[in-house]
Amino acid sequence: MILSRDGFRRTVGHVALIAGASLLVCAASISVRGWIWQGRHADLFAIAVEPAAGAARSTGDAPTPRPPRRGEALALLRAPRLGIETVVVEGTDSRSLSLGPGHLEGSALPGAPDNCVIAGHRDGPFGRLRASRAGDVLELAGQAGDVAHYRVLSVEVVGKDDTRALAPSREPRLTLVTCYPFHVLGRAGRRFVVRAARLDDRGAQELL
Repeated sequence: MILSRDGFRRTVGHVALIAGASLLVCAASISVRGWIWQGRHADLFAIAVEPAAGAARSTGDAPTPRPPRRGEALALLRAPRLGIETVVVEGTDSRSLSLGPGHLEGSALPGAPDNCVIAGHRDGPFGRLRASRAGDVLELAGQAGDVAHYRVLSVEVVGKDDTRALAPSREPRLTLVTCYPFHVLGRAGRRFVVRAARLDDRGAQELL
């Protein structure tokens, strides 16, 4: 059977529609799974989010946690001005990132000296990072009610192979990474990087 030019165009159009619908269904299932997981684990950090139920403590007062396992809820990330409040999962493999922003295994834990790296998809909570700027305050809360406060130092766009943002640090740092540009579908050739430094207890108290 030989298709006419119009028939060929219609066939190609139908295939494209089917492929697009399949991608939407896949994306929707991932979003739903992440939404359910986030809802189930948000309550783990209620002490830190609701000071009335118990004053949030600095990370210096928190007990030493056991090493997190991949796929576990690690912390609650908040960026008040940007409207971000999301549970961070341990790991940056595809399954972990389908649940929410993920902590890069091997990087520092929240509040610890060194560089804590968290990566997330741009079509999730990290899409709001596009409005971030130097001076913004970020918070990382643990399950014990401990909260580490950070202030954004810089916001920049780098190539996807630029790994400077992942480098260790002698000071407590928080680095947030997502794909760039934000509006492009499919693979992105650059990365949007937000770097922040942890505030000491005095600086954190001034925010309260």
